[in-house]
Amino acid sequence: MLTQLLPGFRELRSPLATGVLWLLTLWVAVGDRMPSRAEATGFAARVYDLAELTGRPGVGAALIFTAYVIGSVVSIPANQLLREPAHAAWDADNVLPDQWPVLQGRPVLTQHPSAPAGAGYPAFSDTRLLTRQAWADLQSHVSAVPLLLWLESQRSERHRDVARRILLRSILEELGQLGTRLHAQNSALYDDHDRLMAEADLRVNIGAGVAVLAGALSVRVSPLCLLVFAVSALLIIMGLARARQANDVIVQALVIGEVTSTALAEADRTAEALAGAPADGRPGAP
Repeated sequence: MLTQLLPGFRELRSPLATGVLWLLTLWVAVGDRMPSRAEATGFAARVYDLAELTGRPGVGAALIFTAYVIGSVVSIPANQLLREPAHAAWDADNVLPDQWPVLQGRPVLTQHPSAPAGAGYPAFSDTRLLTRQAWADLQSHVSAVPLLLWLESQRSERHRDVARRILLRSILEELGQLGTRLHAQNSALYDDHDRLMAEADLRVNIGAGVAVLAGALSVRVSPLCLLVFAVSALLIIMGLARARQANDVIVQALVIGEVTSTALAEADRTAEALAGAPADGRPGAP
């Protein structure tokens, strides 16, 4: 029973804690402008009347619901802070002419003897989404793809390098889908991923909420409250570290074969087509 309730609790606690912090910030910022019960008139008086009618449990439930709604709106997924911004140099038309790696059943990559030799590509030697070890494991896994081995032997090292980078970028963009597939394939591994990601989201959003609260307190109480920013930064750093660990679970599941990547599956189909192609590397007509 507890294990069935935990996923729901994980999804609830981050927006709820975030919303509480933002409500507290709002109270610090404008709480002294709210009229007391004796001073309230119009709509404010009706709110006090409703509070008396529902009692403290009703007021508490309303505040919790409001906090959850606010937290759901302002919460930021930890992975969003780790993703690299889009780079136009990696658009398909800029990397290789035509769609890569398969267009209408034909591996178009092999139809262009010279891969682009321009220097406009991002280095892409590292990623913030994974720990260094998981990134190294993913690169090793991708480097063994048959398509890359064929490109190195039949085309050029430049072809292989460009294709490898496209595959790595595609897999990183697939992390969400790979997580969904892992849920269906191995619930134990997915639970580890889900737990770590929930902890990441909680720490990042509490850290952001604490930063906003510290800003409000510095204005209303004392500038010394800005020292709380150190706690906020620490929480966010810890949350991002947890998010990398959560992504590592998905990558390791891919490496050991628990889940399959769409990009790697397309590359394998391309390699199979090339294996039956004529000597010039072009597949025969369908």
